[in-house]
Amino acid sequence: MSASRWTALSLSLSVALCGAAAVLFWQSRARQLSVELDIDTRGFDPKAPPALPPEEAGLPAVTESAHPLYPPSSFRRIPWDPADFPQPTTARGNPLRFDPQSGFLFSGGMDRRRAWDEHPEGGWSVRTNSFGLRDDDEPASERPDLRIVVLGDSHTAGFCNNRESFAQLVEARLASARPGQRVEALNAAVPGYTFQHYLGALERMLAFAPDVVIVAIYGGNDFGETLGHQHRAHGTARGDLAALQARLERVQDLDPELVSQALFSVEQFRFDPPQVEVALQAARDVLTEIHGTCARFGIVPLFVYVPSSLEVEYERRTERFGAALAALGASRAECAVLDRLADSTLAFLSSRGCATLDLRPAFRASDTKLYWDEDFHLAVEGHSLAAAQISAVLERLVPADARRVRRGSPALDEAARRALLSPGAGQPAK
Repeated sequence: MSASRWTALSLSLSVALCGAAAVLFWQSRARQLSVELDIDTRGFDPKAPPALPPEEAGLPAVTESAHPLYPPSSFRRIPWDPADFPQPTTARGNPLRFDPQSGFLFSGGMDRRRAWDEHPEGGWSVRTNSFGLRDDDEPASERPDLRIVVLGDSHTAGFCNNRESFAQLVEARLASARPGQRVEALNAAVPGYTFQHYLGALERMLAFAPDVVIVAIYGGNDFGETLGHQHRAHGTARGDLAALQARLERVQDLDPELVSQALFSVEQFRFDPPQVEVALQAARDVLTEIHGTCARFGIVPLFVYVPSSLEVEYERRTERFGAALAALGASRAECAVLDRLADSTLAFLSSRGCATLDLRPAFRASDTKLYWDEDFHLAVEGHSLAAAQISAVLERLVPADARRVRRGSPALDEAARRALLSPGAGQPAK
């Protein structure tokens, strides 16, 4: 037998074995799921015709070929290194622990009070359950009717009490709208996370068999922070970080919180414009992996864009923002790079058939203070508005009176099927 025929036979056997394993997985999973959600799955419904147009399939390799506007995924997984997280490590005084899937996560069983003058109660508590989730309670021992996993960074974890975070407010809203049903939202967000952490956290949370995953992308620093991971994965240079730090020192003493929440990204992309495309590619790569993982495990993903205060509250904070930008020698117009990053990423997700929610319009229209003055994290009112917007979208995505349709992949050619089973296995774009 020729080498080419032997390769083809091996690939066929591999695909067949993977397909058999997938059938067994879905059969076992179907027995475990207690709630059925009827959702427009764009070709995943097994009752749909066996041959589906690529633009309707909504799967990684298929949509990439149907939307050549975007370069192919260049995703490379770099194992998290415990040496990168010395023990004990902290995030704003809260202990973290190393995690081989997400890099790090909150320590379990925390209960720490933080004084906060702006908070209505004069402060709030950082509480975690035994799994290191920002929840007051343990996950339900019996599967709820609807289980939601929420991924994000410090804005999503919440600089507030757990009950005030948008994750828990979404849970309360949906539970109120679904009498007789049990709704659970697990807040797996951790300060310091960016795109690569979101993927690892999703993989860690698969054990809870979520029905819905909310990925909250924080525009103020997620794109800037993802650069280090992307360059490390590809062995490329990020640029002159020493020069970047020297420029940021002009404003570091003046407004350090604004630097960490938005200005370091603005300055990074302002003086090194090619890094914009690197950040966008990194975001697309990881979001492709998240989308593919959700497709394989029958999870409904919702991608939420959480803007920085700089993007939506400029008029309210003109004096403060203007002083910081003047110290940098930057202008308000140059902050528009954050909108460019958001618009491009949301357009990419929409092109793949993903559900998205852009919080910028609602936040800009609000006349309440949505971020703390002290450090620009979401304030209680910001979480409340985000929860209202997210809940409205979820009511459409996962209606209360629906049944789950067990998802299976449509008929795909060999390359597309292998991409679905392992979308990051392809070679990087040249």
